[in-house]
Order: sequence, then C-alpha cells, then structure tokens
Amino acid sequence: MEMNKARELLASRMGPTTQRFDACGGGGRPELTTQDIAAAMAYVQDGLGRELMEALWWPESASRRREHLRKAVIGLVAPEFIRQMHGLAIARTEFGIAKACMGWGGSQVTDAQRRELLRTENALDEARAAAWPNNTMEQLGVLAGAVIAEMASCGCCKTCGGTRVQAAPAGIGVVECEACGGMGLEQLSGRKRGVAIGADDAAYRRFWRPVYEWMLERMRSAEHVAAEQFSRALNRAA
Repeated sequence: MEMNKARELLASRMGPTTQRFDACGGGGRPELTTQDIAAAMAYVQDGLGRELMEALWWPESASRRREHLRKAVIGLVAPEFIRQMHGLAIARTEFGIAKACMGWGGSQVTDAQRRELLRTENALDEARAAAWPNNTMEQLGVLAGAVIAEMASCGCCKTCGGTRVQAAPAGIGVVECEACGGMGLEQLSGRKRGVAIGADDAAYRRFWRPVYEWMLERMRSAEHVAAEQFSRALNRAA
C-alpha cells in the first residue's frame, strides 16, 4: 500500500466517525478492519514521526497524546538550540581572549595578535548569524503548531507534481525543482508563515526562517519514515 493511501486510510477509518470494527467486503478478500489498522500502528516506532502522523491523520488519538508530541518536538529542537548557544558562547569567549591579549601589560601589539583578533571576530559574526533567536524555545509551541498546520494543509508541489525534479533549462536531463526545493511538496510563502507565527514577512525572513525551515524539513522527514513503517505493516496485514 502506498504511503498516501495508508495515511488516508488512517484518517478515514480511525477518525471520530468510525463506528464498526468488523467491516468487510461482500465476498472476496476482506477489507482491513479498524483493529488491523490500530494493530499496524503498533509497528510504527515511538517518537516524533509517530506523534506527527497521529496529529495529522488520527487527531482523536493525538488529542490524548499531546504531552508525547510536546516532548518529541522539544527533543528535536532543544539539542540543536543548545549546540548553537554553546558555539556562540565559545566564539564570544575566544574573541574576548583575543581582545585581552592585544597589548597585554603594555607590550607592543603583534601581527599575530591582530590576525587572531580578526579571526575570532569573524568567527563570532558567523556564529551570531547562524544562531536562532534567543527566544526560540519560548516560541516553540507557536512554531511547532505552524509547522504542523503547514504539513497538514500543503499537498504536492504544483510545479513538479510531487516528482521533486523539473526539466533542465536546456532541455537536457532534469534538475531539482526550484519551487519546492526538491521536497516535492507545496511551500507556503514567507508572509503566510510569518502570519502563522505572529510575525510580519520581514521579521520572519530575518529571524525565524532558519529555525522554521529546519523544523519543517526534519518533521516532514520523521513523519515520512513513520508513514513508511505504517504502510509496510498494513501490507503485511492485508
């Protein structure tokens, strides 16, 4: 069973309107029951991917597992945020040491000290530019909600039809689709993403775009892996 069909089956059969547990076709091969579908979910590894899959396709179950999703998102983002803050602190410290060494004790400033100061200053600028906003963790709930909403609402890329590639300008071979960045999925504009997190387009692009796109890529990837596991389990049950 294809992943999209597996997702649709989860949404249609495990939603709040599901009433029967023994549905089967009129003769021939029996349809998958809701028990089969629930059992197949047991083969999906616990973690972010499963929580996202339920949030997107089985909201009734997800509503009972909000704490699991919250912890999974924090587990995804916090280590990267800590890594960035640690790198920024190191860069700041090394720059401070380089400044302190300039003319230490009234001695003449050397070319080596100047080079070290320039190197550490550039490294600090790079660390600052790469670091996410200081209040990223405080805004994590808003960011995660917007990312999940985008995952739920955006279908295949209209330019490439979900193939992730497009014809090369010269007509020879194919290249990565520019519209979706090779994701095969429709991408919201920066303005719409900004509105979703309560920021204008300029603030989104300047401050929030890196963390938003980082989260979106990894959360989509995690859900994709979970959907593959679910699809394989359904194929075995069919």
